[in-house]
Amino acid sequence: MKHYKIYEHPAGRIEAVKQGWSWPAFFFVPTWALFKKMWGLGGGVLAAYLFSVFLLPEEEAGDLSLILVETALHVIFAVNGNRWRENNLQSRGYEHKETQTAAHPEGAVALYLRHKSNAPVQM
Repeated sequence: MKHYKIYEHPAGRIEAVKQGWSWPAFFFVPTWALFKKMWGLGGGVLAAYLFSVFLLPEEEAGDLSLILVETALHVIFAVNGNRWRENNLQSRGYEHKETQTAAHPEGAVALYLRHKSNAPVQM
C-alpha cells in the first residue's frame, strides 16, 4: 500500500500523487514530466538529451562523467518528481484535500470520492 495526496481542481478534476520515490520519473525523465504537464521541466530535459545525443562529439557522448551526470539526473527526478508534480498541480489551481492509502492512484481517488460522498453537507 502506498500513500497518495489527493488534489482537486475547482472544475472537478481529481489527481492522486504518490508520496516518495517515483519509478516512472526515474526511467522516463522527459516523457514523464511532459505527460504530467510540467512543460518547462520536460522540455528542458528533452532539449538537454537531444543536445547530448546530436551535438556532442561521439567520444564525449559516451564519457563516464556524462553517464554519471545522467544517472544523477534520473535519481534527482525519482526523489523529487512527485513533490514537483504537487507544486505544479497547486500552481494550476488544484487544492490538496487529503491523503489516502491505496494500492494504486485510481484506488486512492475512489476512496477519496467515497469519503467525500459520505461527508455531511455544510451550509
